[in-house]
Amino acid sequence: MIIDMHVHLVGMNRANGCFISPRLSSGLMYHLLSWELGMTGVGKEDWDLAYRDQVVAWADESELDGVGILAFDAVYDELGHFDHDRTQYYVSNDYCFSVCEYSEKLFPIASVNPWRRDAMDELERVSEMGAVALKLIPNSHGVDPSDPRFGRFWQRAADLGLPLVSHTSFEHTIPALEQAYGKPERLKLPLESGMTVIAAHCAGSGVAHPFQEDFGTWRAMLDDYPNLWGDISAMASVSRFPYIHRVLADEEARRRVCLGSDFPVPVSPMVFSPQLGWQKARELGQITNPFQQNLEVFRALGVEEDVMRRAAELLRLPESVER
Repeated sequence: MIIDMHVHLVGMNRANGCFISPRLSSGLMYHLLSWELGMTGVGKEDWDLAYRDQVVAWADESELDGVGILAFDAVYDELGHFDHDRTQYYVSNDYCFSVCEYSEKLFPIASVNPWRRDAMDELERVSEMGAVALKLIPNSHGVDPSDPRFGRFWQRAADLGLPLVSHTSFEHTIPALEQAYGKPERLKLPLESGMTVIAAHCAGSGVAHPFQEDFGTWRAMLDDYPNLWGDISAMASVSRFPYIHRVLADEEARRRVCLGSDFPVPVSPMVFSPQLGWQKARELGQITNPFQQNLEVFRALGVEEDVMRRAAELLRLPESVER
């Protein structure tokens, strides 16, 4: 079962339980994203549904058997209250679950910030609703995973069998409150609580931040934590393309990673023309379905089928799903 387990849900309509700050919804990045998705003529009031329909269509038309759809919780203060001033991007769990009802291929990955006052209750609720994992960007959520105050939260998530998909290393897109919270070594507490932890991007800092590199730390931690994994999301993009070569060159790293795209981050086949040749890279660039394009680029680079299918082993899929 081939699952892209790292696809972001984007919404900006508060009626849908979503929010994007003016900083993120009016700048160059927003306009580039709209162009990339073919949504330049879509008004902001219709953006959520247009994005949903596009994701559903591309998932259904692709070879993928499943797509992990990511919710994104808000920032909370230390009293557990929703912090509107520091929240730049919010996609509610309820909206994520509602979108996933539009296709059997979509699997909800909930987001629960452990700072929220009702964090334990929300954890139980999304578990009962069928979340296949939890998602956090510690840098942007203001969450230090190693904070002992969250030990009970991680332990309960482990008891529920919910993996943690955690961004690791430098965060580029969602404004960070504390970049140090993305360090992979900060994940030792959830790991020691028994959680399966999937370190997004294998803790690569990205080509724009070579002096804040954490890939080596993640790789070293694999030897100590059998419940630590990584995903290759965004490694077919301009921002992280060198890391796929580092993963493929390391036997243990290949054994401990799973497929992701980081959609809507665009796939950039031409960056691999030195390895694939200009003609093959151009051919891959003409694939219009980004989920299929991401899959085909990784296959062309020699990513093994075991990697493509590994997310089905790590996510808490419904019993009804035939693996």
